[in-house]
Amino acid sequence: MKQQISSVIMPDGKVTLTELGDTVITENGWYTDTLHCGEDGLLLAHGGSWRRDWSEAEPWWRVSRDGGDTWQPYVKRDDRDHTRIRPNLCRRRDGSVVGWAGAWDLKVAYQGRPGQPISQSVVRAASCEMLVKGQGITTEATVSLPYMVPLMGDDLSQPPAYTPAIWGKLVEADHGYLVQAVYPRLAYDNAPRLWAEQKAPACKYRTCVIYSQDDGATWSYLATVASPEQYPLPAQSEGHCEPDLLHFGAGHLLCVMRTGGNPSGKLMERYTPLVANRSVDGGLTWSVPEPIAPYGVAPMLLRMQSGLVVCLSGRPGFFLLFSDDEGKTWSPPHWLSESPGPWHQSASGYGQLIELEPGLLGVAYDDYVGEGDDARMVTTFRRYRVDY
Repeated sequence: MKQQISSVIMPDGKVTLTELGDTVITENGWYTDTLHCGEDGLLLAHGGSWRRDWSEAEPWWRVSRDGGDTWQPYVKRDDRDHTRIRPNLCRRRDGSVVGWAGAWDLKVAYQGRPGQPISQSVVRAASCEMLVKGQGITTEATVSLPYMVPLMGDDLSQPPAYTPAIWGKLVEADHGYLVQAVYPRLAYDNAPRLWAEQKAPACKYRTCVIYSQDDGATWSYLATVASPEQYPLPAQSEGHCEPDLLHFGAGHLLCVMRTGGNPSGKLMERYTPLVANRSVDGGLTWSVPEPIAPYGVAPMLLRMQSGLVVCLSGRPGFFLLFSDDEGKTWSPPHWLSESPGPWHQSASGYGQLIELEPGLLGVAYDDYVGEGDDARMVTTFRRYRVDY
């Protein structure tokens, strides 16, 4: 394949992207939530299947043993089970790993007491290798957020769920603190979320950070990153949600959040900005959210070994944003795909990023291809050489 070279203009320079080719991870696949590179070079991807009939949809696992040139269904070959890898696994500075074993527990009963603690499963292991060998330990962790009440999800025909809505990367901050972004509803969150044909009341989300000082055994509220009460959003936005974090050291945290996007099963688009906040005191206080793209869902952040920060998002399409000053300023979007169209017939916006080696970026994303009976969602892996 002929290499395609493009440039992304930065405030004080440019990023040169050399496209090294696409390979298909899976047909009828979208919403990639895991892209992991094992110690033996194995690449593992996981996501959801795309089907016209939702009753047939199943999750998928795919593996590549040649750096992403080819992908096959995952088959366990030895004592290592890579499907134990979780999308928000945190590799700590001592080499151990900790992460959420089940971040969206919708079976927790709400007993009418705002802020009632709930339990979530946490997995720990001495290393990723020990985890895939089955030598991880799963325990229950207590999560406490003041004034938390049930929140309404996308499906307004379903009852509210009592959950902190854990999302994005778990990070190790200074002094051994573990920090996680969440987007719950608290008792004082009353900014209405107004969707077309809405049959049940719903409120906009806020994004908070919670922390643990005991290796993830107990979690407590640290601060609010952004809420619609503080920073009003258009009536049909979802609120500040689907956050992802990066930690740079010395108390500096970056959080990027979705605010809009179209709801599940509806053909109505609501384009409101992708926003970023920063903290310089370990997450205790946060800056005003600043738009970094006109729209986008499920942002994923990656800090490359060069220090360059990359953000993947989309809907419509998929795009990359770059920052060389730890999230203070951002480049214009670099488009992987541009696919306007209603939800379920265009790119999902839910993809994954990985640095395969210094300066080599791997991206898993999906797009809607074909027409009529041949139409399908295809999940693709693209590699870029990144020079700055």
